[in-house]
Amino acid sequence: MESTCVALLKQQLRITWMLAEEVLAGLTQEEALWVPSPDSYTVRQLQGIWVADWAEPEPNPAPPTSIAWVQWHIIWWMSMVINHSFGDAQLQRQDVAWPGTTESLAEINRLRLHWIERLDQLTEAELESADYTHWPYQDDRPFALVAGWVNIELMKNVAEMASLRRSSPLYSGGRFTPNT
Repeated sequence: MESTCVALLKQQLRITWMLAEEVLAGLTQEEALWVPSPDSYTVRQLQGIWVADWAEPEPNPAPPTSIAWVQWHIIWWMSMVINHSFGDAQLQRQDVAWPGTTESLAEINRLRLHWIERLDQLTEAELESADYTHWPYQDDRPFALVAGWVNIELMKNVAEMASLRRSSPLYSGGRFTPNT
């Protein structure tokens, strides 16, 4: 029987994914790469690979971003938490490229489904333990808190993309389709 915690996490993911599909339906590369200001983080092609802007230490306040950068960010942190919790923990930020506008939605969905599959395999005891807590936290917090953070981060990123898309001069209003 599915734990209440896993059921709650999966329900949150379902709702967030419905919003993500609505927000990103019909997104064009031009929209994805639109930046709200000249100092925005985005993705840039280097030798045929889309690389995300990044600075260490992270600027405070963080710069505005493009939708493409937010898509990359989702793919990066979801890949990191899955790899570091359930894989060989070798994945690094630099290993993750932006795959493109349409491909990003497919990749985020693939990661979401993989995450749900992993949640379904966890016992209540594993959710309450720190056995899988390796990224972004390296402490003894229960893995259920990491799983909750995954949901919060995805919801926040979907909201950011919705806001960016609505504020873009390419947004036609009322629907998430480009102004053509």
